[in-house]
Amino acid sequence: MKTLSVFSISTIIIFSMTLCGPKKTDSNAEKGTDKEKSISYSLEKTWATDSLFKTPESVIYDDSRDVLYVANVNENPWEKDDNGFISKLSTSGEILELDWVSGFSGPKGMAIVDNILYVADLDEIGLIDIEKGELIEKVKVEGASGLNDITPDENGGIFISDSNGGKIFQYANGTVTVFNEDAPGRPNGVFVDQGKLLVAFSGASEFVGYDLTSKEKTNIATGIGAGDGITPTNETGTYLVSDWNGEIFVITPDGNKKSLLNTKDQKINTADIWTIPKMDLVLVPTFFDNRVVAYKLVKG
Repeated sequence: MKTLSVFSISTIIIFSMTLCGPKKTDSNAEKGTDKEKSISYSLEKTWATDSLFKTPESVIYDDSRDVLYVANVNENPWEKDDNGFISKLSTSGEILELDWVSGFSGPKGMAIVDNILYVADLDEIGLIDIEKGELIEKVKVEGASGLNDITPDENGGIFISDSNGGKIFQYANGTVTVFNEDAPGRPNGVFVDQGKLLVAFSGASEFVGYDLTSKEKTNIATGIGAGDGITPTNETGTYLVSDWNGEIFVITPDGNKKSLLNTKDQKINTADIWTIPKMDLVLVPTFFDNRVVAYKLVKG
C-alpha cells in the first residue's frame, strides 16, 4: 500500500574524480541533473477510467486472459472491515466488472501463479480461482500485521512484504516462512528478477535488492519518497518505482533515477503500479482519486 508515513532521504551519492583533471565545483544536485538527462524515458497519458473504483491500491495484468485486476481497499487500508474487493478492467480502460470478487478487508498487492490470483490482505493471503472468479482460500500469516505487496518467487511460491511489521514472508506449498524478519523502514513493493528480491521501502525511501540465496542486501537507489510499486521495463535491469505520494521514477541498473511523473500538486496518488511490456503500457492506481490511469512508456 503504500503508506501515509513521513519519509526521509538518507544517502548522498559521491562520485570519483580523476587525479589529473581540474577541480569541479558543481554540486551533487547538479550532477544528479546531468545523470537524469542521460535517462531517455518519458510517460505519455493514454487513458483514464471513471472515478468508480473504491480506493484502488494495486493493479496487475493477466496475460493469459488479457485483462487487468484492480484491488480496492475501499477507504481504510488497515482496518478489518470486510468491504474490500477485486475488480476486472480491460486494457483499454473499460471497467468490466467492478465487484468481481469480494470478501477482503484491505486488499493490496497481487500476484498470479498458474490459475490462482494471490492477494495480500492485512494478515492473510487470499487465493482466488481466476477461472471460477471465487475466493477459495484465506491463508493466515502468523506474526503479520500489515501485508502489502506480493510477487512470485522462482519456484511457484510467493514473497509478501509486511510493511507494518518490517518483515518479508515467503509462501510455498501451503506453508508460510519468514524470508527476512529484520527489514525496518516499511518494506512495500516487491519484485523478483535476476536472482534478487527487489524491495521498495516506503518509510526508509530506499530501493534495494536481496540475493535470493544468501539474502545479502544491496542498496540500489535512495530518495524514492514513499516507495510503493515496482515494475519492469523492456530494458533488463531497469525498473519503474512509484512513490505513493504521487511520483514515478525510472531506475537504471547503476542506480541512477529520473522522475517521469509528478502528480503531487494535484493530490493524485501513484500507488502499486504495473506494466504491460508488450504494449509499453504503465497502469497507475490513484488511490484516493479512485481511478486507474494508463501511460505509454516512451524510450528515446
